[in-house]
Amino acid sequence: MTSLSRALTIRLTLLGIVLFVAFIAAVLAFTFITEDPGVLRNDVTSQIIRQSVRPSGSAALQVEKSPGLIKIEQASPLLWYLVSDGRSVVEYAPELRPGLPIDIRLDGPTIAAQMRVGGDNALSVDVAEQDGSRILVATGGGRPGWDVILGYFLRAIAGSAAAISVVFGIMIAAAIAMSVSYITSRLRSAAEAAARIDPRAPRGLLPTEETPVELMPLTTALNSALDQIAGNMEVQRRFMNNVAHELRTPLAVMRTKVDSLSDEGERLALTTDVSRLTTIVSSMLQLARLHNTELPFEPLRLNALARDVLADLAPLVLSNGIGIALEEEGPRDVLIAANEATTRAALANLVDNALRHAQARSSILVKVIDGSVLEVSDDGIGIAAAKRAQVTEPFNRMSPHSTGAGLGLTIVRDIMAAHGGTLDLLDTEGGGTTIRLTFRTV
Repeated sequence: MTSLSRALTIRLTLLGIVLFVAFIAAVLAFTFITEDPGVLRNDVTSQIIRQSVRPSGSAALQVEKSPGLIKIEQASPLLWYLVSDGRSVVEYAPELRPGLPIDIRLDGPTIAAQMRVGGDNALSVDVAEQDGSRILVATGGGRPGWDVILGYFLRAIAGSAAAISVVFGIMIAAAIAMSVSYITSRLRSAAEAAARIDPRAPRGLLPTEETPVELMPLTTALNSALDQIAGNMEVQRRFMNNVAHELRTPLAVMRTKVDSLSDEGERLALTTDVSRLTTIVSSMLQLARLHNTELPFEPLRLNALARDVLADLAPLVLSNGIGIALEEEGPRDVLIAANEATTRAALANLVDNALRHAQARSSILVKVIDGSVLEVSDDGIGIAAAKRAQVTEPFNRMSPHSTGAGLGLTIVRDIMAAHGGTLDLLDTEGGGTTIRLTFRTV
């Protein structure tokens, strides 16, 4: 899974590194272009010579042949230099040294000075404090390679570059944090708006007023897709509603004609088929009304409603040789926010479903827990965990011999979705299935 924040952080970090390197390169390029080449070479040579000078103390001044100095001496046939601390003098290739342009005592006290002469006979004169002594370094004719010059300048600006890099890094980190926070907040707003879309009517509701321009194509495409889905769902709902309405009258006429048949065996067989068709049509009408109507909610006591529904269904259940029982756990005065008609229909569908799957000479247990949770348990064959996600899909019957329409649990699922509740399928201890409905309390 790609992380937009991580990708943005990496790209901004790389951009910061590139900009920093480009800045350093620009500084070096400006120095190399604007500085006289002879002066530049002599500056580097003088610095390397000064780094090679060792404290003399009471002894004579010493210039150590460091690798850098040896490299310059080998590459510079016209190199000369002179080093003095006022008491002693160390000189390299004195025969190449021209007369100095200023009067500097090479064997006595000196004054602080710095002098640069460019052109073909470029030379430099530096007088500076070093290890408590004043050192004079004069040189010319040095031709250090560009690698040496570049290394010298990089070391010279290392401190400043480190400080700049810290400041630059803080600025880049702040820019990354603000950018990621801004993008995340915009994406979160769009996600929250998407979460508020009603699945039963998924019209395009993603906001476009505050959406960044970069996300506008995605938002527009999603809104268009949601509008198309909502339109297709509306066509399907109207189709189901119209078909159900159109079939009710022919089915009623068919039932009347079937009841008038003299052949009892044929009449019973056709009655079963007509009853199943009638159940399917009634379920389709119930689903159509559920999807097309905004349900009014009111405070209800689930315990009292369950007792009323079971009192109505008890004769039907008992006539099939199945027992039914109601258990109430926890407080009974809890109120739920529900629509009474659809809540009754949900419980009735669950009892009907349990009746179809219960074993002969067994019982159905209805349990109300804490006034907001309803469980209906049977002792049938149960439902495998892998198939539970399919049970609530329309026209899905667990057994080919079932006389149901395969819409009962679909209706219950949609009722609970309209209530903002949940439907869970569990195993019944000892075998069978328990369906749990959880309602929102007032």
